[in-house]
Order: sequence, then C-alpha cells, then structure tokens
Amino acid sequence: MQQNKPLTVSMMILTAIVAGVVLYILRGILVPFVVAGLLSMLYKPVIALLRKWHIPLVICLLIVLVITAGALWGMYLVASLGVTSAIEKAPFYADRFSVLMHEINDLMRRTSMQFYGRSGAIKLDSLFSAGSIVSMTTQFFGSAVSFVGDSVLVLLFLVFMILGDNTFTEKLVAVFKNSENVAVADVIANVNMRVRTYLGVKTLLNACVGVITWLTLMLFGVDFAEVFGLMAFLLLYIPNVGSFFATVLPALVTLLQFGSVSFTAIVTLTLIVEFNIIGNLIEPKILGQSLDLSPVLVLFSLLFWGFLWGPVGMILSVPMMAILRTVFEAIPTTRPLAILMSNKAPAIT
Repeated sequence: MQQNKPLTVSMMILTAIVAGVVLYILRGILVPFVVAGLLSMLYKPVIALLRKWHIPLVICLLIVLVITAGALWGMYLVASLGVTSAIEKAPFYADRFSVLMHEINDLMRRTSMQFYGRSGAIKLDSLFSAGSIVSMTTQFFGSAVSFVGDSVLVLLFLVFMILGDNTFTEKLVAVFKNSENVAVADVIANVNMRVRTYLGVKTLLNACVGVITWLTLMLFGVDFAEVFGLMAFLLLYIPNVGSFFATVLPALVTLLQFGSVSFTAIVTLTLIVEFNIIGNLIEPKILGQSLDLSPVLVLFSLLFWGFLWGPVGMILSVPMMAILRTVFEAIPTTRPLAILMSNKAPAIT
C-alpha cells in the first residue's frame, strides 16, 4: 500500500488538472447547466405546492418559465439601457476623468518635488479617452447579448431538470445502493435544503439591497442608478469582495459626475451603512451558519471558479462548494475533506 501512495497522489493531481481543463473548455455549456440546476432547487417547493393543488405539470412549467424569463429579461433590459446611456454620456465622463487624472498628476508631481526634489508623475490621463470608454461599453453590450443566448440555454436545461426531477433521485439511489453505506436520498435532500435556504434568503436580501441602492442613488441624482442597483444585486452573491465593488463603482461615477469629494463621501458612506446593515446584521441572523464553509475555502473557491468561469463562476462558487461539502460529509472515505472544508471544529470524542 505504501508503494502505491505516490501513484495515487499523482493520479489525483492529474485528474484534478484534466477536470480543470474540461471545466474551462466546456464553460459555455456547464455554466448554464449549473445555473439551471440551482434554479431547479429553488423552484422545487413551488412546483410541489402547485402539484399539491392538482395543477398540471405543464402549467407549473409555464409559471416557472415565465418567472425565470421575466427576471432574466428584466436584468437584460436594465443592462442594455445602462449601456446605451453610458455610450451617450461617454464624452462627458471621459472629459471629467481626464480632468481628475490631471489633478492627480499635479498632486503626485508636487509631492515628488517636495520629498524627492524631482518630478515623478505618471501620465494617467493618457490611459483613458472617450474612444476607449465607448469601446468598453460596446464590449459590455456584446456580453449582455451573449447573456441572452445563455439564458435560453438555462431555460432549456431548467425544463428538462424539472421534468426529470421525480425519477432522478430514484436512479441515483439505485446506482449507489449499498455503496459505502451512503444514504443517497438523504444526501440529496440535505443538499437541496442547504442550497435552497441559502439561495432563497440571499436572493431576497440581494433584491432588497439592489432596490435600496437604486433608490438611494436616484435620490442623490447619481447617473446609472438602476444599473448600479442591478450590479449590487449580482455582486453581493460574491462573498467579501462583492460589496467592495458594489460601493466603489458608484463612488467613482459620483465623483466624476459632481466633482465633489464631500458629496461623494456622503453617498459612499450611505451605501456602506446600507450594505452593512443587511449584510452584517440581518443576513447572519437569518442564515446563520447554514452552509458551514471555511472562510479560507470561500476565498479559494472565489479565485478558482472566477479563473475558470469568470464573474458568473464567482457568483456560483459558494453554492457549489456547499454541495461538494455535503456530498463529502456523507461518504466515509471523503468525510475528512468535509471536516477541512467546514468552518466549525469537529467534536472530539
């Protein structure tokens, strides 16, 4: 057995590398598939309730599709309107950004002359222009159009997942029957419960934050308020770093639009307070430790899935890690991995 350990470790490393390559190459198919799988977990209680009321499955599917398609189309409309507005206002923001860069350059030059006796300014204003901003916004618009194509694939996967949900659990139980004493039905139920609780609560709270962000920025007269509301809704699915970007981006636009540091500070502090009230006070009381994931694992999964699947991978990273930890916990041979992934120390007996 000792002689086979290096071979086993090598095979595990090779398998991980191959799996990573496959995940990256097939991301165009796997990302919509994973999103559809998570949505099917969310909709499962709704469909069960509708079926309890003797509503035909076809009608249940139509209700689910209308809700999902409506939400995706609404996000697309907000994003596309934001891109159109950004293209129209690009020259204004390019000029304001150029002025800001000139001021920063002058400050750096004076500071360098004062402390080092020579100029050390960097020409930051040359990095941005109206053309570059328009180019970035049109690229974003192209991404939004691509998002619609992916949404169609998500809806297609979602339909087949809902149709095959009743028999899928039975098939898994039959396949893994008496395999390492794993209760497959219990594992699936546990995964559904944990992920559904997290996604349901997180989606509701993120929607509240998105609406509050939109209303706050609209009251302050900040441009692109609806876009930043949508961004806050999506970015807050990303632990730790999501709230940072959801705050910094509106702050930058506010500074460029009004040119006032004090007004920008007021807007930024308002957003920070709102994010912290919901993210650090309300959310922990509702969710608690429902996923029970190590902060180190969360950070690693953000980097890993972000590298493979981009921003969408970062949003999906936490639910996917929760699913893996639940599965590992149920299998005796992988239970040590579940303990390492957990945020709580195991009880010592």
